[in-house]
Amino acid sequence: MTISKIGVLFLHGYTGGRYELEPAFQYLKKRYDFEYEFPQYPGHGTTLNLSSVTGDDWYREAERAYFNLASRTDKIYVIGFSMGGVFASFIAQNYPVEKLVLIAPAFDHTKLSRLNRLKLSPSGVNDHFKLNMMARVRPRLKNIPIRAVKEFIKIVDSKIGDLESITCDTLLIHGKIDLLVPYETSIEAEKKIPQSKLILMEHTPHLIMFTQDKQLELNILVERFLFLDIGLKHLVD
Repeated sequence: MTISKIGVLFLHGYTGGRYELEPAFQYLKKRYDFEYEFPQYPGHGTTLNLSSVTGDDWYREAERAYFNLASRTDKIYVIGFSMGGVFASFIAQNYPVEKLVLIAPAFDHTKLSRLNRLKLSPSGVNDHFKLNMMARVRPRLKNIPIRAVKEFIKIVDSKIGDLESITCDTLLIHGKIDLLVPYETSIEAEKKIPQSKLILMEHTPHLIMFTQDKQLELNILVERFLFLDIGLKHLVD
């Protein structure tokens, strides 16, 4: 029996970097001997420099990584977080993708003035404050020019495309106390993507990588969805 060569593409979010998906990347890479691509968009990373880059630059980097992977593999799995989830879904609409994982995909985003739409319970609000997510986000805000915000909105609007045209198996994962992208966004996406399944994670914020127990839960969910039917020959010795 011929075993297909599998590639996995990771796509991080807006104003983030590889660190957002690094825990999942390391978890899978240590366990599976596949090909991997994990680009970082221009101007992104631990130090932001977004003054002279565009949303098209970000998407082209994601697309370039897909083509690099396609040149040396038979099947491609794509894992996208937040804005990277939008890019991942657009790639799946236009190019062959075997399986797709969308983690809190930013098909919609929440302005602080509209937090009431999230309908968080008092316990959900308390969960978020206990995690102290704003302390992690606030230092980065001063490095995000208004121009970059407009680029984000423009590129997301242009890359949502037609979710109903996605034909591969798709797993959507979303935290129920996400203050940046409302989980209702993924509920609506599941209705549109034909072969999709949604998992809503309790007590889970947008920045899952900063919550150790939820990150492990996410890793396991992704592994089971992508690799449950993969033969042992793909496991790293």
